[in-house]
Amino acid sequence: MSVQEIYSDASTTDGLAVPVSSRVAETVFVAFDTETTGLSPVAGRLVELSGVKFTADGTEISRFQALINPEMEIPAAAAAVHGITDEQVWDQPTFGEVVPQFINWATDREGYGINEETVLLAHNAPFDIAFLEIALSKLNMDMPRNLVLDTLPLARATIADSANYKLRTLIEHLGLDAETYHRALADSYHVQNLFLKILDCFAEDATIADIIDVGGILHFIDRSSPDAESEWTQSPEIIRIREAIEGGWDLKIRYSGMKKSNRVVTPRSVLFTQGKPYLTAFCHDAAAERTFRVDKIVSVEALVGRP
Repeated sequence: MSVQEIYSDASTTDGLAVPVSSRVAETVFVAFDTETTGLSPVAGRLVELSGVKFTADGTEISRFQALINPEMEIPAAAAAVHGITDEQVWDQPTFGEVVPQFINWATDREGYGINEETVLLAHNAPFDIAFLEIALSKLNMDMPRNLVLDTLPLARATIADSANYKLRTLIEHLGLDAETYHRALADSYHVQNLFLKILDCFAEDATIADIIDVGGILHFIDRSSPDAESEWTQSPEIIRIREAIEGGWDLKIRYSGMKKSNRVVTPRSVLFTQGKPYLTAFCHDAAAERTFRVDKIVSVEALVGRP
């Protein structure tokens, strides 16, 4: 059974609107990229989020660029990759302001064409999606319904003789103009240019389904869903945390991390990733946002009446 037979214009799978029968020529794409404080979407933070919105003929519709204050020091190893310093981000907005703006921008076709949904693009897309999913979960926001295409498997399937399939290697292999790498907007343009080059391998009347048949399909997963991990859904810790979030109560937790500690936190959300449950919360002891592994919380006490 083909992708076209599984999905149709009006089809919805797990709440996902899938315009796979749309012609590529009529589709609005958003190539995007993130820069972060590290490789873990749970422990790491966003420091830059950018994208470029365009059509298959290369027409640019708009762009988005924002530095983000991660509310922590940027590790030297991360700064060495993207070159973003603490001084550059200290007076910038936090993810709580930038991520909703980006999602609103990225999912809006800006009146262009007939399809309701944009199609998002990223290189090694699961990495960028995971950081956005965690941020959206922390903000208790709904996940976007948009399709996401990954230019990494698409490149592997359509571009031969590249030494490897890192974004920079591909751009240089294809002779595409580039001066800057590992900055979110620059890499967004690289993703756009790489995708446009990949489209040369498809017929002029190709559909999104044709692209999916070659490179697969991704979409956002709700990592904060109560049913995300059934074995934890009814655990006493999760139940108390969810009750505190709903009631607006602080929690006193006994946490067994690097060392055992007692903390008072304001819980924000519960999310699941890689089979583990996490609590995102404002830690009053650290005066900052923190993420805690729920399975390392020894005890939970709701401080009712102390919002």
